[in-house]
Amino acid sequence: MWTYWRDDFAEYGAWSGDDTPVSGVHFHDEHQLTFVISGCRFFRIGGERIHVPAGSCLHIPAGCPHASLSEVQSGTRCLNLYISDLELGAQPHVLTFRPGADTYASAIGTLFHANDAIIPAEPNIARLAKKAGLSREAFTRKFTRQFGIPPHAHSVVTRLNDARRQLRSGAALADVAAACGFCDQTHLARHFFRVFGTTPGAYRKSLGRSQTYER
Repeated sequence: MWTYWRDDFAEYGAWSGDDTPVSGVHFHDEHQLTFVISGCRFFRIGGERIHVPAGSCLHIPAGCPHASLSEVQSGTRCLNLYISDLELGAQPHVLTFRPGADTYASAIGTLFHANDAIIPAEPNIARLAKKAGLSREAFTRKFTRQFGIPPHAHSVVTRLNDARRQLRSGAALADVAAACGFCDQTHLARHFFRVFGTTPGAYRKSLGRSQTYER
């Protein structure tokens, strides 16, 4: 699993092993920098297969949908940094820049000029499609082409990012699951592990240790 910690500069995630930490399509509120120390990583971004060899860094802009692929070299080690404010330097790296939506609601507004739409935690795709003057299927296809992820999946990942923020403050797992629209802790844990490669409890505990160390 991934191990996470945090300081005043960024949040960090480290992983090493012989089995790639495969993730479903997701995005982050922060910019992601993936440093591959040994071995290699492979990602899928916007239909493109990205190879990140040892000694390289992949920059994934905030809001950009991506997934890690099930390809690996033995002994791969990598370090992720999640940074809100980022200016790219001149160090050697793989650079991928793709626009991303700030929020689900702004994505709808950008696509369909529906800025007055009220977007629920679990989006009613039929209602949103009707508001946009499209069939459900056409709405889903257009949204997916524009943002690289279907509207329902976009909503789930948005709620997972919200859960991640709440866990950083030490919130109780049951409270986080309820506040972010998951049925229970198990439902939250299943999606959280699929996207972030660790459980909500392990994520909260690792950040708690890092904050104790900083003091």
